[in-house]
Amino acid sequence: MDDGTGDAALADLIQEGRPGPAEPERLGRHDVLVERAGLGTSVYLVKHGRVLTLRANHGYREDVAEALLDAVADLMADDLGPVVRLRPLSVPGFPLDRAALLGPGETDFFARRPGLAERGLQVVPVHRGEAMDGESAAEFRWAVFGRGLGLREAHWDRAPEPRAVLVRGRRRPATVRARTVLDREAPALLDGRDLCVRDMRGHELRLVREWDRLRGTLIEAGGDPLPVDVPRLGAWAVLGPLFFGADPADVVRIAPGDPEPMLEIRVADPGRGRADVEMHPETLDACLAWVRALTPENGAFLVFAGQSGGVVQMVWEDDGLWLETPEPERRRSRGRHASLDEAERMVEILARDDRVAVDELGGLTEIPLDV
Repeated sequence: MDDGTGDAALADLIQEGRPGPAEPERLGRHDVLVERAGLGTSVYLVKHGRVLTLRANHGYREDVAEALLDAVADLMADDLGPVVRLRPLSVPGFPLDRAALLGPGETDFFARRPGLAERGLQVVPVHRGEAMDGESAAEFRWAVFGRGLGLREAHWDRAPEPRAVLVRGRRRPATVRARTVLDREAPALLDGRDLCVRDMRGHELRLVREWDRLRGTLIEAGGDPLPVDVPRLGAWAVLGPLFFGADPADVVRIAPGDPEPMLEIRVADPGRGRADVEMHPETLDACLAWVRALTPENGAFLVFAGQSGGVVQMVWEDDGLWLETPEPERRRSRGRHASLDEAERMVEILARDDRVAVDELGGLTEIPLDV
């Protein structure tokens, strides 16, 4: 493997300090060294006075290894700089579709190996939704395999995990899993708040929550805003393909859906260390769970609000659970002590029918509100 540029010496250096020998093998058109050890498989291509490696701790496949080498071998002699280079990768049955090449000095694999650190390159399989061609190698490592997505670079059997940049209010942009934004962050938006989330190509979703819907715009990179209107709990199923690399023109932006039984809720439960400042959206099931979970301690309370503004609230007192509805326009509230079953029924009616049904309890007491 010596072409006059020190390749033979590099091949010998690879063997030093490794858990097992690296044996000569042929992968497609490439003469390589393959190291098989308890932790996984490492492949080395020595060429042009450099060493290109790939490694898999889980899910190693020779066809994937060959495709990775094919994708980037012609870049080995280039001045790659401190950026990541992405090349297309297509292997049947393999969901990751990009070969990400890190140049000398940019791979952790060779970082503590004198003689190799300045000549070692690494290629890693990723998905097009996880990385950007030409981005900083340091940012790539942190965002994809560090604290951003937290993926394992040597796990070839993993599923794609599209990456996004999230902007909320005045907070700094954050690298996040796109699925987390659409499954959790957006459905939980407080009333009047919005968020902006971008994919790796610069396409941008701007969303607000309007009760059980997420509405806003999809702005193609350099394009005009297009309307978005999807169920709040179905956003990932509908909009997720955008973050996997789908053409924005092919992404469904307007999706019908049955009304969701839900409420806005505020919790104050000293026994659980929770004291909400603002109302926030919750599913009906979560609201009913809180009725049962609220610590039966004097002063612990729940406030539930329906879509039309009707309110049912309850508080534990020394003599039981007090349930009421406030009527500020009449400067009063009306209620009585209720069982947990009765409280659950009031919450369910508010969520499903959008009406306050405390009159159905009977025996209500009017309490003047302080002016």
